[in-house]
This record gives sequence, structure tokens and C-alpha cells, in this order.
Amino acid sequence: MSRHSQKSKQRHPDAPREHFEVAHITFEIAPDAKTFALIAGQAYSAKDRRPLFSAHIEKGMSEQLRELAFRIRQLEEGINE
Repeated sequence: MSRHSQKSKQRHPDAPREHFEVAHITFEIAPDAKTFALIAGQAYSAKDRRPLFSAHIEKGMSEQLRELAFRIRQLEEGINE
């Protein structure tokens, strides 16, 4: 069972979970299980706050995320405030 489901959160409320907000998406990480979930961060109702996707953390993901962050930074530079 996913560490990120509502049932899991009710059964194991003290399990370690870390949250990182990126715009309107929340990254939830369960470090002990080495899993992550993507959650709609600005969902209007509780039923829509369930994970959109969850998976195991795999080798190489940090580099892929750095590449994504680099590209987003390039795009941010072109935004006028």
C-alpha cells in the first residue's frame, strides 16, 4: 500500500512525510519508504487532494530534477514582474 494514501495516513499518522510546495503542486516524500507523491496543492475539496501519482524514488531522479530546475530558471529570467 502507498504511504501516501488517505488510509495509510489515518493508520500511520506519525510516519515521516516531508512536503515541498512547487507552484500549485505538492511533492510529498516518505523518506523511510523512499517514495514520493504529487498532490494538487490548491484543490478545492478534500477528495481532490489525494495523490495524483506516487512512485518509488529511483537512482538518477535528482539529476533529472536539477535539469528541470535549470530549464525553469531560464524561463523565469524572461518573465517581467
